[in-house]
Parts: sequence; C-alpha cells; structure tokens
Amino acid sequence: MKLKQKILLSWAVVITITGIVSTILNLKISFSFFATNMIGILICFFFVALIKHEPNRKNKFLFINFAIFFSLYFFMIVFNLIEPYISNVNVFSAFIGAQYEKGFYYFALAFAVVYVVIDSFFREISVRSKYLIVAFITGFFFILYFYNFLLNPKFAYSTDDVKDYVSIHKVYTQLSAGSHNEISAEEIAKTLTLKAWKDNQVVGDLYPGKNLERIKELYPYLSGTNYGVLLYKPVYVYVMQMSVFVSFFIILFFGYQYKKDPPQGAYIDKMMFLLLLFSSLEILHAWSYIHTVEWDKYAQMLNMGQYLTILVLVLLAGVLNARLRFVTSASGEFYESQLVSSAQHISRWRDWVDNLVLFSFFNPKAVEGTLFSQRRKK
Repeated sequence: MKLKQKILLSWAVVITITGIVSTILNLKISFSFFATNMIGILICFFFVALIKHEPNRKNKFLFINFAIFFSLYFFMIVFNLIEPYISNVNVFSAFIGAQYEKGFYYFALAFAVVYVVIDSFFREISVRSKYLIVAFITGFFFILYFYNFLLNPKFAYSTDDVKDYVSIHKVYTQLSAGSHNEISAEEIAKTLTLKAWKDNQVVGDLYPGKNLERIKELYPYLSGTNYGVLLYKPVYVYVMQMSVFVSFFIILFFGYQYKKDPPQGAYIDKMMFLLLLFSSLEILHAWSYIHTVEWDKYAQMLNMGQYLTILVLVLLAGVLNARLRFVTSASGEFYESQLVSSAQHISRWRDWVDNLVLFSFFNPKAVEGTLFSQRRKK
C-alpha cells in the first residue's frame, strides 16, 4: 500500500470511529467543528509521515513540533466527547478544561512557528540550542499572557466584568421578583452602586454617571446565556495575544527570506504563508468574540468564520502532501540532501506556484535576490 493511501486510510478510520462514538453518545457536534478537527488530524498524519521520510535531519525537528501541535486535535475531539460527563461531576471542570486546552494549543502553535524562525536565522547552531532559545521566547510570552490562569484556574470568574455582572444580576433578580415589567438599567442604578476596580482590587465607588454607564454596558449580558461571553472573554484575549505573537514571527520569517533569500526546504514558505493566514483568522475570531454581546450570535459568526479556517487547513494539507511527494522522489531527495552539504551552491526550489506569482506580478529579469527569484550562478 502506498504511503498516501495509508495516511488516507488511517484518517478514514479516525473519522469513522468519531462518528460512531458521537452517534452512540447522542452528541451534537457542529459540522465546522468536526471538519476543522478532522482536517487537523489529517495534517498531523502528514507531518508524522514527513518526520519519517524527511532526508534533512534538522528539518525532522521542525516537523516534530508541528506534529505535536496538530496532534492536539485528537485531544480536542476526545474532550468534546467527554465534556458532558465532566460537567456532571463538577460544574467548573469543563470550563477549566476548555481554557487550559486553548492555553496549551496556542503555546504549541507558537513554539512550532518560533522554532521555524530560529532555525531559519541560525541554521548552524545545535538543535539543543535552538530549543533552548525557542523555549525561552515562547515560554516568556506564554507566562506573560496566561499566568493568571496558571495561578488561578477560576481566574475568569474573578475578573472585574464578572464581579460587576454578578452584582447587577443579583439586583436585577430581586427587582424582577416584585415586578411584572422589564427592569431597566436606570432602575438598577437607583439601587446598586458598583465598585471602582484597579488591578482586581476595590478602590472606591463609581460616580453616579459612571455607575449607570457601567450598568448599561453589562445589561445585555443579563439575557439568556450571554453571560458566557464574559466568562470566556479573558481566554480569548489570550488567544488574540498569542495569535498576534505567532503572526509577528511569521512576518519576521518572510522578512528574513526576502532580505537574505537563503535556499530552504521545498514548500516550507508556502506552509508558513498558510499558517500566517491561519493565525490571522484566529485573531479575527477572538476579536469578534470579545466584541460580541449575544452568545448565540457569536456562535453563528464563529460557525461562518470557521469555514475560512477550514479552507486554509485544506490548502495546508495540500502543501504538506506536495512536500511529502517531493521528498520521497529522487530529485526531491537529492535537492534536500544538497541543502545540507552545499546550500551555498544551489538555488531556491521553485514550483508552479512560484512561477505563477513571479510571471504574473513581477518582471523576472528585474527581480534579483527576492522571495520568488532564482539565485544567479556566479
């Protein structure tokens, strides 16, 4: 059986098992969530195959990092299947599990991307040194953005927004018990004076004008399950911060490629470009969440936006398939081996995508030493 057929067969087995288990447990999984996770698992299989067949030993570590990241899609599917049972044991456990899942998911993505950048900058240093540099950079920003959740698993319940919401909800419930009319923000403001917060500490009471303004700001969250947006908001702030961090390093990668034009493994630049699109979409999703009031509306927006992420992941799977086909060919194996032994004497590998961009948007004779150009022989 051919390698590609083995990958697709393994993928089909995972899809079948997931579908059967979901049916038996009578769980409703949105198509966008299911498709995203299944394509992520397919990408994981491609990375595992690349680890095995990669002729350049240093690149194996690059693919190991991404294989670890995309393997998290297995855990996301499993967590989604057992989440209802976890919630029955402890009402906080599912939420805490979800926030740590996102925490380490974006840490793994950042780690894999930063490793590619450091590997591109410092090709000659040892793998151990690269990992130490990457661990320091990624770990620093991870702790900077996520330390509140590490110190307090229930940090999301202790934010200023949630504390004020709880106070408003309590008064709203009390006033609603003795009235048949909808309680307004102005009526709540007559009864409740919210606290002024600084660094999660009370520094005084809000002035009447600011008090009413704050109550009006949080009033929409009293409807239905909209309060869930407030709970997940700190998590999505972290998601946005880490996605910006990832995007910055990918742009740094392309800046270095444009400036230095070093020969590199085929399709690596395409992979990084698609990861830039992926992280940019994650920023958009997180920003939309933070600025959405209605939970149902956000769920609909996320479902729609997720299809763009699915498209990017499908394209990434196609790029990895092309990379795998290339390194398992005689010409590809020879080219990759030359990158190790005499990279200074060979030009960048250019495929049909490079040629399309080069001849469509540039004058090939005028372009020298740039991202899509061939290196001139001296």
